[in-house]
Amino acid sequence: MEFNEINLSQSIYEKMVENGREKIPYEACGLLSGNGDFVRSVWPLDNEVRSKSRYFVSEQEVDKVIRKIMQLEEQVLAIYHTHPTTAPVPSRFDLINHPDTKVNMVIISYKFHTPIMKWYHIQGIDYTERLFYIKPS
Repeated sequence: MEFNEINLSQSIYEKMVENGREKIPYEACGLLSGNGDFVRSVWPLDNEVRSKSRYFVSEQEVDKVIRKIMQLEEQVLAIYHTHPTTAPVPSRFDLINHPDTKVNMVIISYKFHTPIMKWYHIQGIDYTERLFYIKPS
């Protein structure tokens, strides 16, 4: 499957990284929305399980954010979450709980001094890394 490069602004990237830093030692999570391959908005969510290796957000909270995304005439492009101490690679738990093959997965790792972000297309328990470009804001 061929994918276009994802584009996001430096400010959106920084909001995601900051959200992850604020939640350490727990995983942070949220949604990214936009149009086509362009991320326009970041939507941090509250990880209701406060876990170092899992995240969960109730369906009601996700639905509230999706309604706001639809009002902006955007689509959910990706679910992002952080790995506070491990590499930015989907875990088996991440893969089996990923809700929709049309929605990508973004993982930001804080294992090293500089955060590392990876973007994935998920298909069941298989995944393909996608290219992304961070544009200056």
